[in-house]
Amino acid sequence: MTAATQEQGKKKDKQFEAVINGTETPLDHDVLTYEELGQLAYPNHDPEAKFTVTYRNADPSHGGTLNGTLVAGESVTIKKKGTTFDVRLTTRS
Repeated sequence: MTAATQEQGKKKDKQFEAVINGTETPLDHDVLTYEELGQLAYPNHDPEAKFTVTYRNADPSHGGTLNGTLVAGESVTIKKKGTTFDVRLTTRS
């Protein structure tokens, strides 16, 4: 087994955890997109649905602070501990 293969195996074995709408959610990767968060919070949701996503204690891909709001197409990197998301389904009027 090469060093590169061993490194890939270690990355695959890593477990991450975030709290989504008050529920601890185990993850196999540390970067979450707006779209993934909608799917995790509301599985089988209407594909046309829109969400309001806020986060605490995460590194946004667009730069900025540890707390904020995600919009479609954006992502954040979760921290080892303490990353939380509030995902709300937005209804149209």
